[in-house]
Amino acid sequence: MSTLYVSDLDGTLLNGEKRVGEETARILNGLIDRGLHFTVATARSFESAGPLLAGLRLKLPGIFINGVFVTDLSTGRAIQSHFIPRSFGEEVADAYLRAGLNPIVYTIDREGQSRVYYRGVFNRSESHYFGERKQEKDGRFRIVDDYSECLTEQLIAVNAIDVPERLETVRQAFEGREQCVCHYGPDIYVPDHHWLEISDARATKSQAARHLKESLGYDKLVCFGDNLNDLSMFGVADECYAVGNAHDLVKEAATKVIGSNVEEGVAKFLLERYS
Repeated sequence: MSTLYVSDLDGTLLNGEKRVGEETARILNGLIDRGLHFTVATARSFESAGPLLAGLRLKLPGIFINGVFVTDLSTGRAIQSHFIPRSFGEEVADAYLRAGLNPIVYTIDREGQSRVYYRGVFNRSESHYFGERKQEKDGRFRIVDDYSECLTEQLIAVNAIDVPERLETVRQAFEGREQCVCHYGPDIYVPDHHWLEISDARATKSQAARHLKESLGYDKLVCFGDNLNDLSMFGVADECYAVGNAHDLVKEAATKVIGSNVEEGVAKFLLERYS
């Protein structure tokens, strides 16, 4: 029986320094060389995740921005993509603004470049996110006063980061709408703040993981995760494992709880299974 293994990154495969630990890289590369079929499914973009995965000898496509893209890791080419229609993106951005929130608009511009548009930094979670990307010299980010122009580009997602009570109005307005999915959950690095990410309805880790399983001909899907956006992937997996630091709801949905991300739980679990 052929098995596809798919792991989340932040809080799951990445350690406390937001890196793939040396032991994890050593174990996974050894297992991949022995025939392990392993890839990642992350809320990060390919541009953000790529440098973190450079030390792994991954051979399979990866899942990015919670399933908006399935991407060939060797070329960076999107194999599958799900964009938001312009009119719907405008509706989402307007709802955020009317709620006093600050939209973060992810696009592909007319030159085919990934872009992220935002108004500025207004809370601790935004400061952490934008500050980290600036430190990494991520060239996608642009500050704008008006969103009208960027909303004409190919729309990947329209997000906001704030405390839960400030996000609730928009979340309730769009949750359950047939044309979108709301990825909602805590910022694991600034836990009192949450992310609300609104994407095309087909842009889920579950849809992307199932696509990989079926298109590549695997019999079984095994997933690893820690946060609420991993629950959809758990729902289509034959086995699903929560790391020890996972959200309580993720632990409840898991086949089993394994070692935490700082204990390199995913790699050690796979080493034990292959042994």
